Amino acid sequence: MKYTLTSAGFLVCFVLLGASLAASYGADGPLYDFTAYTECKELPEQPLYNGGLLKNQLPENFSSIAHFSTGFYTPAFILHNLTPGTIYCFSIWLKIEGANSAHVRASLKTENSVYNCVGSAAAKQGCWSFLKGGFVLDSPSNLSILFFQERKRAVTIHAADGSGDTLQGAEITIEQVSKDFPFGSAIASTILGNLPYQKWFVERFNAAVFENELKWYATEPEQGKINYTIADQMMEFVRANQLIARGHNIFWEDPRYTPAWVRSLTGPALQSAVNSRIQSLMNKYKEEFIHWDVSNEMLHFDFYEQRLGHDATLHFYETAHQSDPLATLFMNEFNVVETCSDENSTVDRYISRLRELKRGGVLMDGIGLESHFTVPNLPLMRAILDKLATLNLPIWLTEVDISGKLDKETQAVYLEQVLREGFSHPSVNGIMLWTALHPNGCYQMCLTDNNLQNLPAGNIVDKLLKEWQTGEVTGHTDGHGSFSFYGFLDGPLYDFTACTENSDDRDINIDVASASLQPFTEHQWRFNQQYIINTERKRAVTMHVTNGHGDILQGAVIKIKQVSKDFPLGSAIASTILGNLPYQKWFVKRFNAAVFENELKWYATEAEQGKVNYTVADQMMEFVRANKLIVRGHNIFWENPKYNPTWVRNLTGFQLQSAVNSRIQSLMNKYKEEFIHWDVSNEILDFDFYEQRLGPKAALHFFQTAHQSDPLATLFMNEYNVVETCSDVNSMVDSYISRLRELRRSGVSTDGIGLQGHFTVPNLPLMRAIIDKMTTLKLPIWLTEVDISSKLSKEKQAVYLEQVLREGFSHPSVSGIMLWAALHPNGCYQMCLTDNNLQNLPAGDVVDKLLKECQTGEVTGHTDAHGSYSFYGFLG
Repeated sequence: MKYTLTSAGFLVCFVLLGASLAASYGADGPLYDFTAYTECKELPEQPLYNGGLLKNQLPENFSSIAHFSTGFYTPAFILHNLTPGTIYCFSIWLKIEGANSAHVRASLKTENSVYNCVGSAAAKQGCWSFLKGGFVLDSPSNLSILFFQERKRAVTIHAADGSGDTLQGAEITIEQVSKDFPFGSAIASTILGNLPYQKWFVERFNAAVFENELKWYATEPEQGKINYTIADQMMEFVRANQLIARGHNIFWEDPRYTPAWVRSLTGPALQSAVNSRIQSLMNKYKEEFIHWDVSNEMLHFDFYEQRLGHDATLHFYETAHQSDPLATLFMNEFNVVETCSDENSTVDRYISRLRELKRGGVLMDGIGLESHFTVPNLPLMRAILDKLATLNLPIWLTEVDISGKLDKETQAVYLEQVLREGFSHPSVNGIMLWTALHPNGCYQMCLTDNNLQNLPAGNIVDKLLKEWQTGEVTGHTDGHGSFSFYGFLDGPLYDFTACTENSDDRDINIDVASASLQPFTEHQWRFNQQYIINTERKRAVTMHVTNGHGDILQGAVIKIKQVSKDFPLGSAIASTILGNLPYQKWFVKRFNAAVFENELKWYATEAEQGKVNYTVADQMMEFVRANKLIVRGHNIFWENPKYNPTWVRNLTGFQLQSAVNSRIQSLMNKYKEEFIHWDVSNEILDFDFYEQRLGPKAALHFFQTAHQSDPLATLFMNEYNVVETCSDVNSMVDSYISRLRELRRSGVSTDGIGLQGHFTVPNLPLMRAIIDKMTTLKLPIWLTEVDISSKLSKEKQAVYLEQVLREGFSHPSVSGIMLWAALHPNGCYQMCLTDNNLQNLPAGDVVDKLLKECQTGEVTGHTDAHGSYSFYGFLG
């Protein structure tokens, strides 16, 4: 920042220069650790904050971490008694196995909310990657789970024509037409002939299980009179809609549900009957059912073993396997995952019985957990699933419902908890609801009424189905005929407009090490911000005052006034500033930097091919020069096809190459050394208009040519959704870093990090963690287009804007901030600072407040006996 000093009639100008951040300092509370890593390492580093709240939660032997995992998207941490308003910063070293690379996203679940992304990292196989993030709760939480997702994958599609030639720039539309994860429900004969019910079911579910229609008492109520008519009709519905189906069940050990005539049999007569039952059922539906519940609920009941001996169940499984070798045979039980108070079906009792059968030669390949809940105990449920996961067998929740003794709203709450818990556990392979619809209701819980209108539980199912589906994805193939997107696991179950090839690396394990979680109160967070401002943005300065003869002046009155600011804080401007003297005065009073909103974009300067017009941009540049503002150049190219001139979108090959060469030369020669920055190829992480048409090295050419045209300009990679969130897989921090490094390895002079900063609800610790990671690149970082969503009230915009500006200004690696608040008669892009009469809106008040706070102001005093005077001021 620049200062003027007046003393005894002398005018002195001086500049206060910066220095590096102090290595250590005292603080009111914990000090924030800005450390971050972007390289994949052979061994993890030690945890930040010595582990913080997670200290001692991880075993010392990192190789056993996988067994430690509590299993919410593997791994997870259970966090107790988190408070709203507290800022939680976390970091974790993680390693994946089962794929060469994967995007790992950290999420947080509380009793009331799910925070879908609070940190992310691009992980690689065989080495440790660093994930850093944070969150602030909006309500208190007695129990929270910090977990790491891997239900979704990056998928690459390769498009080719009938001759096998790659299709460059082909328009791709991807629609998820079925789901990989089996999610279904019981059905009953009531679905037959009921077309609305069938339509309702198929729209939601990809799996079904017959409620009672395959049970022995349904198919053979009288000995020898076997009737599969209803089951056959239900199977036709299953086949027609390509549903997967579970076979439930061959035998039921509960004597109440065994046909009366079977209960009267003993010895060879009973043995003959059970043999006939297995052969009849399994031969009838061979390879139709993916599973069979062979001897249902045998931990609680033992009808057949009492009569046929201890090996009866062993015989059932052996015969079933011989009859249908492709079916997975399940041991299906209640009260295993629902509670631990039923001694018959504790998790260890289940495991013990299953192992006993396997030692006897049984091909027992599936764990069936009925899941009839009253009040779910989620950590207990997870702990039980973790223990069962050690068997390395598929686990299904086979009959999920919530007790009918509860009201429908409570049923819905508990159902959501159970479904989220099941879907998120990496060892759960499928979920079946027990909600077959009958005129008089369902077994315990219905999803709809008889008119197929959703009840609260149905709303929950629809909500989660939408959340767990990728949705439609559109884009274009690149120079190699490839297109990538990020979606839920679906094997070949996407519908593409071009030939596709889907990577199907599903079995990814995530190990973690060196984890930390550090809480900061709001006061402590603000203290850390202010410390950085005081040490990084301000300095102590001492001046020595003499008269014209060089004699020191003791006791001279000193007045120091700051006349300019060192830190670039500016805003977008538009042509609306031209000729508007009040607006110009308002702007220059506040800002020392500007960026043209649209006036330099290609569609604005060359709307028709060959008719280049810089008139408006020139007039705006005159305003910039006259007021000695620094100015960013935005932008040379924009990869989003919507914002390219129509005539450019119609060009291909050599014609397009010639046009882009002319664009760079014309623009860069016109304004050489006028702009301190250039956003060269804007938003190349989310769009690739030019690389689709000119090949994968198009952006490389743009940056090289721009650097040759104006070597003094800093060339930026400018992106949205990098610092705002971590849920956009295209622009997550590691994706940005990877692309920037790729360009630099190719010889590109990419010397600036542009983070647009279009926020809705800022996550400050996540924002800081992302900037920390960017800092490792040792390049200038700018927040280039800061605003807050117009979907919020003006008061809320102001609150969030202050948070973002304080966070940006206080981070030692942020070199400048630009607001995206150009004023138009009909408003601004998202957020205005004033109305059209230049009267401050709440966001404008925040800007004025912070400008005053971040300026030294007038300083007065007297020189000492040595003619010296010291003060503490902002850099200049």
